[in-house]
Amino acid sequence: MAKDKYYPLRLRAVAKEKIWGGRNLNHLLNKSIAQDQLIGETWEAWDGCIVENGEDQGATLGGLIEQDPQAMLGSTTQDNRFPLLFKFIDAQDDLSVQVHPDDAEAQRLENYPFGKTEAWYIIHAEPGATLIHGFKDNVDTARVTDHLKRNQLQDLLAHVPVQSGDVVFVPAGTVHAIMKGIVLAEIQENSDITYRLYDWGRVGKGRDLHIDQSLLVAELTPIVDHKIPRVTIRHAEFDQHYLVACRYFALELFDVRAPIRNLQTRDRFQIVSILQGTVDITGGGVTISAKQGQTIFLPARMNAYDIAPTTQLCQILRTHVPNLSVDVVEPALRAGHKPSTIALLGGSIPSHNDLMAFLPQS
Repeated sequence: MAKDKYYPLRLRAVAKEKIWGGRNLNHLLNKSIAQDQLIGETWEAWDGCIVENGEDQGATLGGLIEQDPQAMLGSTTQDNRFPLLFKFIDAQDDLSVQVHPDDAEAQRLENYPFGKTEAWYIIHAEPGATLIHGFKDNVDTARVTDHLKRNQLQDLLAHVPVQSGDVVFVPAGTVHAIMKGIVLAEIQENSDITYRLYDWGRVGKGRDLHIDQSLLVAELTPIVDHKIPRVTIRHAEFDQHYLVACRYFALELFDVRAPIRNLQTRDRFQIVSILQGTVDITGGGVTISAKQGQTIFLPARMNAYDIAPTTQLCQILRTHVPNLSVDVVEPALRAGHKPSTIALLGGSIPSHNDLMAFLPQS
């Protein structure tokens, strides 16, 4: 990428076959999946993504970041490394019950800089579909260990019914599982450290359990509110729904009715993914088209950009590493939302809620 030219980059997703995958991403997100493939995940934005357009066609996102990390990532630069991973997931069988370390635990246990905090936006859920999200009651390691020995951990877990449009925040340390019949978008720290605590009695190659590591990092206090209520700001051209916000990422949903002009990166990269419809995105003197299921990377130094819908129904997800005060709290307060409402975007576990420091105390 030329030093003085930064423009929207359309990223080529990488499909991952999984034994629990399916073909729902084909008809729900316009993905090309062969008849004999079971696709569990498509990795939409990560270091290894290949750019599909412009002067940098064929380059990897990680390679472009390495050339000019400040211009690509902006003030979110940390060790010149892309900090996020955005993906779509199609679960047609129950995934294992997992837990991830936080940053400090990942550094201590795995000598890796990032743990894994994540969030889910439910795109589709079959009737009766549920997620595992923490424990339903207070437990201790002895009780968890006892239930694991008896293959009855499911009796301790919080089974949460979900439907399309729900948002679930999964901070590091949360015991969780995506269950069958769910298609979702996931934003997470750029880490694949996963400790498998329980696998529903399934055994076999590649299904090892990591019980000791899991119990070292697991949060044993039950989660009070499993779903995040969205905070909406209505603009003339679009409705902006804040879905979740923490130090690692903010996730927003845009319902777009008319062209949106002069959106700002504010010296922070952004990821835009099309859930419904098609759009033209213009920045740095370049316009690209993006359709359902495609994901675009917006470099920090591009500064301003426009989004123009080219279909009547247009819905996009936008994610970025936020300045929580400037990007989330202040706009929501100006729109008339109460501090207590805004705080819910950070989840119901006070020790994991990064928004509290920026909200006025009532």
